[in-house]
Amino acid sequence: MVIQYFAPRRIPFPYKALLTIACGVCFNLFASRAIGASPVGLWYAEGGAAKVQVFPCESELCGKVVWLRSPLGEDGCELRDDKNPDASLRSREIVGLVVLTGLKPDDADHAAWSGGTIYDPASGYTFSCIARLESDNRLFFRGYLGIRLFGRTTTWTRVGTTKCQK
Repeated sequence: MVIQYFAPRRIPFPYKALLTIACGVCFNLFASRAIGASPVGLWYAEGGAAKVQVFPCESELCGKVVWLRSPLGEDGCELRDDKNPDASLRSREIVGLVVLTGLKPDDADHAAWSGGTIYDPASGYTFSCIARLESDNRLFFRGYLGIRLFGRTTTWTRVGTTKCQK
């Protein structure tokens, strides 16, 4: 019995170059999406009424108000957390207030976080929340009490990604 050896066909240089470039482009696209899929950064909340800095705190995500479009109340003083159910916390300024805590990455979906809470200073309520990064520049939050069905969804937009319309 004679075993024949078949030499593999050589791929001509131009095709090798194109194949290498195509693989590199695909790798960069997927790698940048995986690396860029992070809500860490500065976001416009509630249609631009506030800017919230989302940051890692241990293995979770947290967020604090860093800017308000209208930082002064009717009395001309800085807005305070006056709706807080805890009377001892009502003198806190809204700017600098941590409103998002405890969001943990979802193991099944790398663009989702759950198990956190979000505080609404306008009402004084703290809601359970989940978050989902729909793109590098859009972050959806669902705040709810008890059951996710009974809640509200809001979309945050990453600061620096919107263009003003004239």
